[in-house]
Amino acid sequence: MNKQDLQQKWDTLPENNLMRLWQMEIAEVGEDYLVMTMPVTDKVTQIDGVLHGGATLALAETAGSVAAFLLHRKPNEQIRGIELSANHLRSGKIGDTLFATAKCINAGRTLQLWEINITNQDNKLISYCKFTTIKI
Repeated sequence: MNKQDLQQKWDTLPENNLMRLWQMEIAEVGEDYLVMTMPVTDKVTQIDGVLHGGATLALAETAGSVAAFLLHRKPNEQIRGIELSANHLRSGKIGDTLFATAKCINAGRTLQLWEINITNQDNKLISYCKFTTIKI
């Protein structure tokens, strides 16, 4: 699958899908990385108005899963996330744009380890994530 096919598949997601509701978008695909964006809106904040860590993790898992699907999957394989961890280093605020850059650190035959950096529009690190996927 190439980026154009992936974008077409992405565009057919239902409007009430979490990724669509939270306005996640595929921004860039390279040979060994993928970048997704998501605006910080009141849909993804905690009660005090700052970015919810769970929303950050949803963006990270989406970026890692889409990257694994596109970059490390054969036609007869499925990809599933099996572990995700994060260190939240800075708050996101309403109006910010988040960038999730997923890079494969190790592409084994069965397991893949991904590093996903979530930054804001000023390139300041919001969260550092580690994500493991498995091929089925």
